[in-house]
Amino acid sequence: MEKNKAASRLILIQDLGILLFMLSMLGAALITGLTDKELMYQHTALMLAMLLSALLTGLRAQVAGTVITALSVLVFTVYKLYVRLAYFTPIEWTAYLWPALLAAALGGMSMFISLFSSIEGMNGVLNKRLDELTVMDPVTGLENLRSMVSSLKRYMALSERNGTSMGLMMVRLRYAEEIKKVLTRAQFNDLRHILATVIQNTLRLEDRVFTLDELGSFGIIYFSLENGAPIVKSRILTAVQKENMVPELTGQQLTVEVSVVFKQYNAALGKDAMKYISEVEKEFAYEV
Repeated sequence: MEKNKAASRLILIQDLGILLFMLSMLGAALITGLTDKELMYQHTALMLAMLLSALLTGLRAQVAGTVITALSVLVFTVYKLYVRLAYFTPIEWTAYLWPALLAAALGGMSMFISLFSSIEGMNGVLNKRLDELTVMDPVTGLENLRSMVSSLKRYMALSERNGTSMGLMMVRLRYAEEIKKVLTRAQFNDLRHILATVIQNTLRLEDRVFTLDELGSFGIIYFSLENGAPIVKSRILTAVQKENMVPELTGQQLTVEVSVVFKQYNAALGKDAMKYISEVEKEFAYEV
């Protein structure tokens, strides 16, 4: 509840900041449009200075925006005092409003941008945490890369302790970017779902399958001797070749191919799951 109130307070202050800026610009526009024509150039220059300061502040260059505003007020004040003392020209009443308008515009924009950055940062952290917590891919129904890393660490430790034969296999959709451009989003998601189903049906129950990205890449933790991995690879390639991956493309032919690489676990890898994954990914360079 307190967090919700704090967030609402931030949004309210942000709205007040942009409102202050807009009112300042409105006041500057009214002064420029309603005063005598001989002051038009003076007021136009001040409005441009105000806009430049707001633009720099909006681009996160708040120091530069502050400097522009301070210089504008200083130059304008010196100019009005010089004209008053040198030519005995009376200072118009609107001249006293410009420093306040310039300061208000800078303050309003600074308030808006600073709080906007805070909200952006909060949203970024929340999205990152949500991605970290989300372990199930809704398209394939499989656990994601984060879950694979966690599981791989456990299985590597068990293999090192008990001598269990295991390995890591990766399946990557060939020309995924090109296929994604040809298909609609729904068709490509169907392709990923069918591919995941084919891989799962090819493997044994004890083997674990994970989705690695949104381009049709999968990770497989298999439990087998090293000479059994090529057999698993061959079965996956054969099953994918036989399956119609995009049934909606009636009357059209789309060839879907995958690359499959693997590496048997050995004690030299220890419990470093990320290093193990990296070693397997390197095998794609030799996969034709």
